[in-house]
Amino acid sequence: MNRTDPSPASHGDSHAQFLDRVSGPYWDQVRALIEDWFSRLCPDAQADVRGRLRSKDDRQSKGAFFELYVHECLLRMGYAVTCHPELEGTSRRPDFLAEKDGRSIYVEARSASSSDVAVGKSARVNAVYESLDKMDSPNFFLWIDVLKQGEAPLRARPLRSQLERWLTGLDPDQHTLAEGKRRDDLPGYVHEDAGWKIGFRAVPRSPEARGRKGARPLGIFGGGEAHWVQDEDGIRGALTDKGSAYGSLNAPFVVAVASSSISLDDHDMLNALYGSEVVEFRTHADGTEETATARQPDGYWYRGDRWDHRGVSAVLMVKNLHPAFVGTQQHTIWEHPDPEFAVDGFPIWRRSIVEDGRMTFVDPERPQAEWFNLGDPWPVGEPFPK
Repeated sequence: MNRTDPSPASHGDSHAQFLDRVSGPYWDQVRALIEDWFSRLCPDAQADVRGRLRSKDDRQSKGAFFELYVHECLLRMGYAVTCHPELEGTSRRPDFLAEKDGRSIYVEARSASSSDVAVGKSARVNAVYESLDKMDSPNFFLWIDVLKQGEAPLRARPLRSQLERWLTGLDPDQHTLAEGKRRDDLPGYVHEDAGWKIGFRAVPRSPEARGRKGARPLGIFGGGEAHWVQDEDGIRGALTDKGSAYGSLNAPFVVAVASSSISLDDHDMLNALYGSEVVEFRTHADGTEETATARQPDGYWYRGDRWDHRGVSAVLMVKNLHPAFVGTQQHTIWEHPDPEFAVDGFPIWRRSIVEDGRMTFVDPERPQAEWFNLGDPWPVGEPFPK
């Protein structure tokens, strides 16, 4: 395929569309890695994964690559992998059966993805950005804040015409962000229609950058409707859905969870698996007081007086997986403190284990790039050369 478009992803590009059309040696390496990993996937699983890799729904395409990643990691650690193995007593099948040295491990891949409602809202906002990026604005960038989003798509074409007329009437030499000035000192425009409310600020381009055709007008994105992100809730939801889907397997069972949250960290995983952290105020018999941290019995594994869901031997947490960064991204497998069937130590991932009642993290002995036979750096070159 002869690719000629080296530009970054637009607001309307899906993950799959961008990877398919972007040109350049950097992205050729990324596509080659996906093809290489796909070639080693079980033949009977390839049709489904291929279709989802090409999907315009980012949840589908990213979920498919996540499965490729888990499969490839198992192969790199020396496991023989069967995709969708049959189980006795149920028609449901986990994603993988990994076997090595007479030991079997079942692995299920699950995404803690956004809801259909959230995806729909994001798509509507991206459609507005995509339309506005077609504007003619040679002298100004637009600072855009989506203050309120309607339930239906916004009519962007009339808005585009209104903004072009507004910007044409502004003098870039009279509206600069000089020292001491704030965003509110810039010319503003507010558009309200069909439940939408969007604020704009005109940011002058530098004198040498003015008058150029084809320059993208959207420069700064801020504000927007606020959403409180509860990362541990998404993790618990993913585990609840898959953790007991197959009954007793008589073998170790690992649930691999992919999250696209930028805020997810070890603290969230501790809350999800071992209970929400709280501060307790304690008063002693002599009247003295102290505070101490404790965990509520609402964790997936910890229930206060017992360990729960012991059939899930470990949880692999994969954050913001991207095919261009697999050589540098490090993910963590959290091992159950008292499982029905313990997992072998997976050396490719950072391990979270409990020893003598204390949480310990064990780093891999080899960097990720070595595990995947990638160079340092990889990919070579710049993603978007000037």
